[in-house]
Amino acid sequence: MAKAGYRIPAPLNRSFLDHEIVLSGGGWSIRPAPIKQLLVVAGGVLLTLWSATSSFISDAGPLWIALWVIWSLSTVVYLGGMTRTKELRLMTVPALLAYLPPSSRRVLTRRNSRPGDLYTIIGINRIDPAGRIHYTDGAQGQAYLVVGTASYLLFEADRQAILDRVDAFWRKLETSCEWITVTTKEPQRVHHQLAAAEQRKRALTARDPDLAALQREQYAILGQQAGRASIHQYLVLRGTSADALRRAEQLLHAEVEGSALMLKEATALGREETLAMLASLYQGVDHARSPHSDTLHCPEDR
Repeated sequence: MAKAGYRIPAPLNRSFLDHEIVLSGGGWSIRPAPIKQLLVVAGGVLLTLWSATSSFISDAGPLWIALWVIWSLSTVVYLGGMTRTKELRLMTVPALLAYLPPSSRRVLTRRNSRPGDLYTIIGINRIDPAGRIHYTDGAQGQAYLVVGTASYLLFEADRQAILDRVDAFWRKLETSCEWITVTTKEPQRVHHQLAAAEQRKRALTARDPDLAALQREQYAILGQQAGRASIHQYLVLRGTSADALRRAEQLLHAEVEGSALMLKEATALGREETLAMLASLYQGVDHARSPHSDTLHCPEDR
């Protein structure tokens, strides 16, 4: 039976400072807070009081001392707050400082640009012709185009069956392989349908105006309606080794073949399709699909 609600479980690397305690007394109480948050806030308050009474700031006027105390306490409260993932905002400061320089927020992917910046972000060494992804740390991966069963029109019984199946599936996975879900908004791939329509056009022996109008209508439907941007979902398996990736692929194929509740289809991507998927992530759909735009390449293509 599917659960009525779900929560984020406690991480395995939880330490003593991550335990939550409740401060209460005299009829009042605050919501549970981890010990590390209380230590950071207490340390920030003590540091603020010391700086306002014993440092060079104490030599300033009362107005400047008051402004300093207000700003310092506001900073302590903000940095001592918790994110949705139960992490201190203070821990995000190094990442913020690394993101502030404009050079860290803009990575060029032109053919004449240095590949090192993009290489450090993606971490992919090469993609072989079969679509196998080789990472810089020795891991191997494979990308799949997947089709699920999510819909607003599901009956309650189908919803419960899907949740039970998904819950049972994730319990079977090994920790040696990472399952990465990638959702993009990109045009439907209709080049095969357009090629078939072109072949039918060339195979016509009679030039009838009605048939020509029907063919133009088919081209318009494929190019303007079916070719519009829609939601695509990919699944990237990233195993620590080739054997770990093989076991994960066996689980995936068994799930697709055994039931359509979690995944209806899972199509392995080749090299060109994997590059197109990565281009939609790191360049954007418009740039990745434009014939005049820069192309995303693996280091081996440079």
